[in-house]
Amino acid sequence: MTADAIATKAYNHIDRRRRRWRGEEEVRTAWISALESALDVVFDAERARLDLSFNNVVIEFKAPGLFNGSDKSASFREAMNERLLPYILKSAEQSGIPPEDFIGIAIDGEHLCFAQVVEGAIRHNYLLPFSVVSVGMVIEACRNNFRRPVVAESLLDDFGHASEAACAVMQALCHALQRAIDAPEVSKISMLFEEWRALYGQVADLSGFQVETIEKVLRFTWRGAKLHSMSARLFVIHTYNSLIIKLLAAEIVSTHGLTTIAGPAEAFSALMDDAQLIDQLRLQIERGQLFETAGLGGFVEEAIFSWYIDAAGTPEGARDLIPALRALIGKLALYRTDRLGRQRDALRDFYQGLVPETLRKSLGEFYTPDWLVELTVAKVAPSAWIGTRFLDPTCGSGSFLVEVIRRKRAEAVRKGLDDRATVDAVLDEVWGFDLNPLAVQTARVNFLMEIADLLSSARGRRIELPILLADAIYSPAADPEGDADVVQYRIGSRKASLDIHLPSALAFNRPRLDSVFDLMGEHVELSHEYSTMSAALVRAKLLSRAEAQAWSEPLRTTYEQVLELHKQKWNGIWFRIVRNFFWSATAGHFDAIVGNPPWVRWSRLPETYRERVKPTCERYDIFSETRHHGGNELDISAMITYTTADKWLKMGGRMAFVITQILFQNPSSAGFRNFRIDRGSHLAPIEVEDLKALKPFPNAANKTAIALFQKGEASPSYPVPYKVWDAAEGYTRRIPPELTLDEVLGRVERDTWEATPVGGVGSPWAVLPIGRFSEISQIARPCKWVEGHKGITTDLNGVYFVPVIDQNKTDRLVQIETQPGSGRKDIGVARRAWIEPDWLFPLVKGASDFEPCYLKPDLHLYTLVPNVGIKKSDFDAAGERVLELPATRRYFNSFKDVLEQRSTWKSRMRSAKAPNFTIYNVGDYTFAPWKVIWAEMPGNFCAAVAGSARVPLVGTRPFVPDHKVFFVAFDDEMAAHYLCGMLNSTIVGQYVEAHNVDIQVGDIFKHMTLPPYDATNAAHQRIAELSHRAHLIRDSDERAVVVDDVRKAADLCLGRWIKAMARAS
Repeated sequence: MTADAIATKAYNHIDRRRRRWRGEEEVRTAWISALESALDVVFDAERARLDLSFNNVVIEFKAPGLFNGSDKSASFREAMNERLLPYILKSAEQSGIPPEDFIGIAIDGEHLCFAQVVEGAIRHNYLLPFSVVSVGMVIEACRNNFRRPVVAESLLDDFGHASEAACAVMQALCHALQRAIDAPEVSKISMLFEEWRALYGQVADLSGFQVETIEKVLRFTWRGAKLHSMSARLFVIHTYNSLIIKLLAAEIVSTHGLTTIAGPAEAFSALMDDAQLIDQLRLQIERGQLFETAGLGGFVEEAIFSWYIDAAGTPEGARDLIPALRALIGKLALYRTDRLGRQRDALRDFYQGLVPETLRKSLGEFYTPDWLVELTVAKVAPSAWIGTRFLDPTCGSGSFLVEVIRRKRAEAVRKGLDDRATVDAVLDEVWGFDLNPLAVQTARVNFLMEIADLLSSARGRRIELPILLADAIYSPAADPEGDADVVQYRIGSRKASLDIHLPSALAFNRPRLDSVFDLMGEHVELSHEYSTMSAALVRAKLLSRAEAQAWSEPLRTTYEQVLELHKQKWNGIWFRIVRNFFWSATAGHFDAIVGNPPWVRWSRLPETYRERVKPTCERYDIFSETRHHGGNELDISAMITYTTADKWLKMGGRMAFVITQILFQNPSSAGFRNFRIDRGSHLAPIEVEDLKALKPFPNAANKTAIALFQKGEASPSYPVPYKVWDAAEGYTRRIPPELTLDEVLGRVERDTWEATPVGGVGSPWAVLPIGRFSEISQIARPCKWVEGHKGITTDLNGVYFVPVIDQNKTDRLVQIETQPGSGRKDIGVARRAWIEPDWLFPLVKGASDFEPCYLKPDLHLYTLVPNVGIKKSDFDAAGERVLELPATRRYFNSFKDVLEQRSTWKSRMRSAKAPNFTIYNVGDYTFAPWKVIWAEMPGNFCAAVAGSARVPLVGTRPFVPDHKVFFVAFDDEMAAHYLCGMLNSTIVGQYVEAHNVDIQVGDIFKHMTLPPYDATNAAHQRIAELSHRAHLIRDSDERAVVVDDVRKAADLCLGRWIKAMARAS
């Protein structure tokens, strides 16, 4: 039986007896029997002037209606002060349990009231009318035993997917959203959903297995269009999460005596009229009146998640959503928010429990464990915390801000600062930005939880928590190429795009802009035209007549856009949003910036956002020039590093970011490694903690690093101290997120190495033991005598990489079979086809096809190579040649649709009128008789020589490597074996692995040179001969001996050459 059904049954049981009861005994008997049935227990109602005690819940019964519906009545005061209070204090003394943990309840049959002991006195909230909800609250209190603490475990139990009340709310929201989307007319709900989805809710393509995994976690269903299935439910979860944390914040400010509403959740529960309940939620929570009266200005500003209010106003919402909301609010009323200790980030953990892990990963959401937060903040630890300004520009739930606040508060205690001075320091010195409205609201609540006990010193004073809905990359600024007197700024998506124009003098004067926006917002709500609003600005003395005239054009442009959106039912949310973005532009400079910016590739950002921020990013010359090898696939964390350092970090200030380690080594991040902000300043790397060998994020294989930078005029100095982490003996690489920093440090090893660019500015870093790079630096330069090449790119391996099943010598045809499991694209089930063998070549598919000095390919696997190059003439020749191969043409035609969906063909070949079956990364080098090969993604770097193999009905042909294999082409076999031997040397292996990302080795000769092959050099001859011999030995143990000889000979030769080069330089 569900909790709601149990509460209803208990209510009906009491209600039946309620009609006949006359005195206190009937009330007691009815309630006790109903609770015994609901809880499946037998109560022992004590006699000594006590009605009922169950665990830590004490219930006092009175005669029917004795309270007279008033908490001022003598009977009510007697129940509280003379019955509940003394018994709770006595029980606390006997049990050793703090009296604050007990729950007191007074019941007179018509009403009931919850109470708790605070500082030795009884404190009660509202008289709740007898109803299913209030009865359910009593049952819940008895079950819980204590008032629930604000910790993730409790929140997930009561409000997570295992909670009936939570699932009922989310299901009702899901149905409401579906109705709004399916309705023929556009509604505010559907518009808010589309806006949210365009900006924040772009769920990446999920496989069938991933969808199935998510479905198992979610306890509510989506019955609308399949294309909305994931994004709609994520929107529902975000809406629900936002509501919970706002209600929790209301409890916190109430508990600390900052508002006239004592216990908002109970106050809402006491409202029996549904319309009145929804109206109070709209007014007190969504419009922030409760927080405003508590002195918290702008605490609730986003309106994107307030749509549940509109949903509740429909007949279906009144039937499904409002009862579910009542049950949810009743649960929250039983939480205690007076004691918010130094616990983990409960709101972060609650969100992670609400959103299935697979879905969070698709959104790039990885929340930082507390120990990693503590370590990162320690990197920028100042000599004095008070007086040092901190910013987290992508603050998420606010974990880094919480850590800074706690350090500041600890120092304030040591220095003897009073509460008001401490609050002032925290509000001025701890700031956070985020572009996601849910993250902003969560961070504000976390910030509030950290300072709530101090705010009594600020009663009557209006404050704002400096957590802003703002963009770390794209923030308001005067256009250097436009009108310096006007600031132009765009927000929103294509669904609701705003092109804001403001006079510079107003835009960067925050107090004045707030006042102007407040008045503009009021007039938008009244649908007034610009002229009416402008006159009001002058009357209110917010603008002079001269300013109103001079600023008319930009202000009119902005106002009329917001007014138009208001007419489309957006209802004036935009001025509240815009003010945050402009507040960030006036935040000033910070001594330290900390955080964990999102790790999202450029191509995964919403298209509208990419278009908006690209000019900003281009100013820093941050995009790599090697566009076809990663180019714009820069990680957004790199952009945030630059923009925040430029706009908000003061000269001499430090930045500590948790970022992806590949930024220091992969080709796409060459622009990032310039470390130049502008002509006058750099962001110099000071130290890196490399955690990529570990798994600090649960169930994620991120290559994690902590990078410490300092802003200044000087360019970076190398080498950079570089600490390499690994698991200590006896420990796994996975680090449980609940561990403390000391516990983590006790299970890892940290080696201090150093990082040095292998070439010029922007080149990858070589990470080596201290002093090693200087010893081998002679090889750190581009090679002039050989060139590395990438293997062929087909983008459809299942069609091109095929085994030969049968032969027809008479008609000169071979039978091949497609390989559906060889690639990501769906090519259907495996099928066989007869083709001419003219375009077949033996294939080297990947790292598993070779070992040091030994080739071991799958000799049954071949690749189709239709073109000999990537010039237009090569494509034309392939188009002509296929006409002479009718079976091959039929084979390719059967895959026409998927061939034309290949990304490389669409982006680089279609414009040259390349036939849809041609491939990329082909040239004369592809057909060279000898190739020295190495893998793009090796476990350990090694090289081998690939020669030729037999192709059915054709004869011997050279091996062709796939794009996951790089190679150097040779006509001379022994020259190839010499280079192979040198690449398998210890020196080369150490150097290559030191400066390449292990998933992207690429062309190693861009940053490495070796002594050219000399056939007359005895040392070179010996290396080549040993490599040749090793390739012929099948026995792995016997071959290992020869490979070791190759290594020793190559190390000796290369070592002598390095020393000779050093002497000559």
